[in-house]
Parts: sequence; C-alpha cells; structure tokens
Amino acid sequence: MSSNKTAKRVKYLAIGLGLLVVVRLSLPFTVQWYINDTLDEGETFTGLVGDVDIMLWRGAYALNDVVIMKRNGKVNEPFFEASQVDFSLLWPAIFDGALVAEVYLQQPQLNFVDGGTDASSQSGEDEKWLYLTDQLVPLKVDRLEIEQGVIRFQNPDTRPPISVRLHHVNAVVKNLVNSRALSRNLIATVDASASTESQGTITLSGSLNPATKQPTFDLNLQANDIALVNFRNLLDTYAPFDLEAGKLELAFELASEQGEVTGYAKPVLHDVEVFSWKGDVKRDDDGFFRALAEAFSGFIAEIFENQGKDQIATRIPISGSLNDIDTPVLTTLAGILENAFIQAFNGNLENSVEWQDVTLDESEDDAAEKQTTVEEDI
Repeated sequence: MSSNKTAKRVKYLAIGLGLLVVVRLSLPFTVQWYINDTLDEGETFTGLVGDVDIMLWRGAYALNDVVIMKRNGKVNEPFFEASQVDFSLLWPAIFDGALVAEVYLQQPQLNFVDGGTDASSQSGEDEKWLYLTDQLVPLKVDRLEIEQGVIRFQNPDTRPPISVRLHHVNAVVKNLVNSRALSRNLIATVDASASTESQGTITLSGSLNPATKQPTFDLNLQANDIALVNFRNLLDTYAPFDLEAGKLELAFELASEQGEVTGYAKPVLHDVEVFSWKGDVKRDDDGFFRALAEAFSGFIAEIFENQGKDQIATRIPISGSLNDIDTPVLTTLAGILENAFIQAFNGNLENSVEWQDVTLDESEDDAAEKQTTVEEDI
C-alpha cells in the first residue's frame, strides 16, 4: 500500500516538474508575443523584439534586437533600436523595503528625421510612450543606465543630406521613483556624457525635485572641442550663415526653483571662419548676395574676435520664469566686447548657479502628501 502511495507521489512530482519545465521553456516565447503585441498598440509607431532571455535567478528579463519604427513606412530609419534592453529588480532597494526596477539599455540609438512633411519626419511626439512603458515594465523604474548610445538627426532632402550624431552616449539616472525609502532625499539625479562625430565631448549633470508643484532643477552642461565643420550642412540649412571652420566650447548652467530660473550660457568659438571664397563661392555655388552677406559676417566676426586667443565669445545671462525666459541683448553684446577688448573668456563652468537642495516652499503638507502617494505606489 505504501509503495503505491510513494509511486503516486513520484508520479505527481514528475508531472509537476514537467509542467514547470514546459512553463519555463515557453515563458520567453510568451513574453516575446506579449511585448510585440503591446508595441503594436502604438498609434504612430510600432515595434518588434527578437529573442527574449528570462533570468529568474536575478528577477530579470532581457529583450534582444529591439526596433521601434514609424507605421507609415515613409521613414527609412527606425525611431529607436537597441541591441539589448534589460529589465531587472533593483536588489539594493529590496533590502530597503521597496520593490522597484532598473533598466539597462545597451547600444540604444534614437533617430530624428526632418523629412519636410509630418509623414516623412519623426520626432517621437504624439505617442503614448508612458502607457507603453507601463505595460512593458510591471514595476516602477528607479534607475536607468544607458551604455554606448547614439542620437542621430537626419534630413535626407538637403544636398548633401544632413546626418549629424552624438555617439558613445553614456548616462545614469537615479532615484526616478522619488522616494525617501530609496534615497536620502527626494532628488533625482542624472550624469551623462557623449562624443560628437570625429572629435568633441559633451557632459551633462543635473538634479530634479519632482515633489515641487513648479519645476525645480539644476543642470550643468559642458561642451569641449566641438569641430563645427562636422555640423556644416546642419548650420548651412538651419542657420543664416556657413561656418567653414572653427571649434566650439560651451558652458551652460541653469537652475529653476518653483519655476523661476537663473543661469547663463557661455559660448566660445575658436578659429572661426565664416566665409571662404573656395568654400562658399566655388564649392557651394552661393549666390552673390548670400556670399556678400557671409563675407560681411566674417568681417564683423574678425572685428569682435579676441586676436590674442583667436576666439569670439560672450556670456549670456538667463533669468525670469520658464514661461518667459529673459536673455538681455545689451548684456550679451557687452560680453562680446569684453571678450574682444578686455579679457578673453574661457569655456569652463563657473559653478556660480546653485540650487538649494530641497526647499519645499509649496508647504510641507503638500510635499508629505506627494511622498505618501509615492510610497504607497511602491
């Protein structure tokens, strides 16, 4: 009798294990079908994923060969693609009592296109991205990491076609959930860097306090050694002049507390050449009046250039509100004159724009209410 019971137990155990094996083997295909079906719900864009890897031991799944494209088929480049998108539990947060996720994007690429019409252009607007993200990630995302990304802008209708990009885009965004259970304060932070074409780097660091009713943030951006010739077609199309040669340095700081902003932009142009007979007249076949205008621009640039440093620069103060930003013209012109005739500017960050950590002037009750909502959602 006991042998029959043992045999039944072994049988049921074998059936249970067999079912688990079947579920485990079918899980990647089920997840792949669900994700592709979800991506197909987009109004303007649709998407596909390749293989899906399930890693139960670390509470993660990875999507391989992700592609999101415009539905109408009139844009050749996909809007977004990535070799791998990894979603996993943020284990350090679990020990703090929060169940949140982190997302890792490997070699993602964003393609913006100006095709002259809405149908042949893509910018990603007018799509329900937050809804689609909520469907794909069952947990709130607290940490986002990007490795070896690319951001590209193209205009295929110009001659020659415009194609400029930022490559080696790396970024880490933390505390997106905005929870005191996961961080010492309510501040979300971002640190990012990128390279431009053949040379030049851009770095960005910032912080954001989502607990305030009005935008409260602090951003620092530094650009170094940007070769303007790499953006020549872009400037020729979207700016009223060509830049035949030169390099750009840029320091930019902007802080906003309760929607009131303060900051500055400090562009420094080195070895700038606005007009050249060979570049503008012979190669570009510019008309007489355009060539004359660019020659005059080059003459003006030469006058206001700091001859010792061979640079044109200014400091543009920024103030006001986010809805009405003020950049005084006279102060900007005074900065050009100061750089040219008094003291040459440098392109370094001044660290003169500061944002006090968490000043919740909207009232402690409002902030506490928002924080309670966040904790309940977690």
